[in-house]
Amino acid sequence: MKFVKIQSSTQWSNLYSNASKYNINVRSSRYKLAVYSFIGILTCLVILVSFTFHYNLALVLAVLSLISLSLFLSIGDNKPITSSFILTNTGVIVLDNETISYQLLAESRLSFIGCWLVLMPNSSASAQHRTHGKGYPKQFFIFRDSLHEQDFSRLARVINQLK
Repeated sequence: MKFVKIQSSTQWSNLYSNASKYNINVRSSRYKLAVYSFIGILTCLVILVSFTFHYNLALVLAVLSLISLSLFLSIGDNKPITSSFILTNTGVIVLDNETISYQLLAESRLSFIGCWLVLMPNSSASAQHRTHGKGYPKQFFIFRDSLHEQDFSRLARVINQLK
């Protein structure tokens, strides 16, 4: 039996370096507007019911607002990309508008509506940030519909690996 050595044109190190970094694109969210609208409508309904006895009017407004919010969310559109960042398997994030890299912390959380990211600057940039007086850790929320399905699963995998 004779073995033939096959020469590969792609270096394994190049494959690993490309596979360990992901460009995550963030789009504007429809859920954000829907959540804020729901909170506003709910507040108005509570005020209406607490100061008057027009329960039928409050019930009609609640049903109409839920129907309109569900129709708004069901309309599909191509949302433009608003920002992006690079995510590695170890949780290092480089935001597109900053040159400093951040480390994703284990305090980051996932939910059915989105993900809450908690970031700290890497140790090389910590001294520079202390002089600027910015509050850290940096925290922000990304709604689930702002991310592509693959991007959300990559982000979820990295956050779960950090725990």
